[in-house]
Amino acid sequence: MRIAHGAVLLACAAHWAEAAPVSFQKVIRPLLEDRCAMCHSADARTSGFEVTSVAALLKGGDKAGAAVIPDKPDASPLVEYLTGKRQPRMPRELPALSAAEIGVIRNWIAEGAKDDSPADTKSAAAGSRPLSDSEKLLNQALFSANAEQLMILRRNLRLKYLPKPAEPPTTGDANPIDRFIQAKWQGKQKPELSSDAEFLRRVYLDVIGVIPTIQEAQTFLADRTPAKREKLIDALLARDADYAANWTPFWEEAIASTDTGVVGGIVRHGNYQEWIYNSFLINKPYDVMAAELIDPFMPNYQKPVPEKMNGDYSVYPSFVLNSDHIETIQTAANTAQVFLGTGMKCASCHNHFLNGEWPQTRFLAFASLFAAKDLEVIRCEAHSGKFVTAAFPFRLPDVPDDVPADVPSRLHRLAQLLTDPMDDRFSKTIVNRLWKRYLGLGLFEPVDDYRADRPASHPELLDWLAYDFMQHGYDLKHTIRLILTSRTYQLKYDPAIEDHFDIGKPSTPRYFRSPSLRRLTAEELLDSIQVAALQKLNPTERLYKQPSSTDLTRALGRPAARNEVSTGRPEDVAVVQALELLNGQEFHDRVYNAQILKESPTVERLYWAVFSRPPTAAEIQASEEFLKNNPGSEGLGDMLWAMFSSPGFAYVN
Repeated sequence: MRIAHGAVLLACAAHWAEAAPVSFQKVIRPLLEDRCAMCHSADARTSGFEVTSVAALLKGGDKAGAAVIPDKPDASPLVEYLTGKRQPRMPRELPALSAAEIGVIRNWIAEGAKDDSPADTKSAAAGSRPLSDSEKLLNQALFSANAEQLMILRRNLRLKYLPKPAEPPTTGDANPIDRFIQAKWQGKQKPELSSDAEFLRRVYLDVIGVIPTIQEAQTFLADRTPAKREKLIDALLARDADYAANWTPFWEEAIASTDTGVVGGIVRHGNYQEWIYNSFLINKPYDVMAAELIDPFMPNYQKPVPEKMNGDYSVYPSFVLNSDHIETIQTAANTAQVFLGTGMKCASCHNHFLNGEWPQTRFLAFASLFAAKDLEVIRCEAHSGKFVTAAFPFRLPDVPDDVPADVPSRLHRLAQLLTDPMDDRFSKTIVNRLWKRYLGLGLFEPVDDYRADRPASHPELLDWLAYDFMQHGYDLKHTIRLILTSRTYQLKYDPAIEDHFDIGKPSTPRYFRSPSLRRLTAEELLDSIQVAALQKLNPTERLYKQPSSTDLTRALGRPAARNEVSTGRPEDVAVVQALELLNGQEFHDRVYNAQILKESPTVERLYWAVFSRPPTAAEIQASEEFLKNNPGSEGLGDMLWAMFSSPGFAYVN
């Protein structure tokens, strides 16, 4: 962009040079601002010098006097610094200006360094105070075109007042995550890194939700370049469609997105599958994504779409349901769970028994922001006749304390407060969800029970990750990459030092010296079988796009319907799962009809297809002995079934 801009400026300058003197306003000022203003603007006057006005250039800085001497380009310190005649050459540690760019500046000075700026620019240079960065943001907000632009401007403005968290401890590690984590190891020996094959399978499943093809696995394992893991992470994150498809099932369950074709589903919250997918496809800022579910003023607000019930379009499913008291308090509890990681549901009809942070009135004040009017205190179904004034439950500095009268305006205000950078539960909740997704346990557990009286295992790291996430525009991919490129994520799985969380002992420390063993979701397992069998991924046949529910998908944890929000599936094992893998017709057909079996594969090819690595000598010997006693396609099918049913395939470590 800079090169194109510079080229345009020089082309214009060449044209103007033939007809008129070089313009400061149209040529020189844009050129200097483009190349020099990062250190020498009105807001960043390094050495007391700025380049944004002729008056400032004539005044100069603290060291070399006037930067420009009219009619004398070769004697002007500005030209001397740009050409390197004076040291350090400017712009310092950046590419030098081209000969053509310096030539235009010399011509302007030789012509008398004339100022053709508009009158208001001259008066500003003569003494009126220039706008600060915060004031510029505020000025933009006053002229913003829509609610989304205004939201982002407000976010950037509020971020300027957010205190910085503690810096990572000083160690030899480049990734700040590792410096926080290792500081708590208290001198213990660093655990071993995962092998390339272990990392390969783990990162494929975590980023795009499927195992690699044989070609992809062999290419990565044969690569000997030092930065190949980072290159692979970047390549997978760049597979936008596969990345979005991997995240879609999680968020469908988190916001109770339901398709009308789901057996047993009651369409209460709407079908958001396409919106979720498209949001992740373009890497939509997370705060914008949350606001689009709640704020009717957002340009991409997911407004209710009527659905048929009993032959009539009488149902308007939406994430926000507020037609009566019960719907409203359920919506408030869902919003708090999903976006604030906070369990408020127990406080909806009485004071929370286990968490003194949530008396009933505090929850009802929050819930009233979703309603047309303030909610009544109904304690264990007994009406009190007392109403609670709507209020956001967390203290945020410098926000209005009035409550809008109409529902759209209340929801608009709620979305503003919910996503405000000063409300750190919003950002901490999502970075904690990312941490749990990739490491197996959250920095605070349970992930839907953020509590003031129960600190995170690494509070400084949680603070830092949340702040970094916000400073990078609520960019999920940024934080995901930060986690995946850490040594902590890439450690070898070791059950001897694996962390566990016991709800009865919530303060037990966690060190993250090993990732946790994680069971593949139904989508990951069945989509990976497709990749192993076909050696390609067919996006239209991914499980999340199939509305039907089967015995196999339910046994593997995929819910039959999404009538309630859920941010995590159970990872316990049950007899029904083993029975489905042993006797289920669907699993049998997926395995024994696999395309790879029709190609009479070798043992080595099967191992590459299923486990993304070559077999060991012992595995080759055991496989050959099995096939000797079970020859032909039936033996190969039995072997493939054993592979797909094994913990080595069904878990990621």
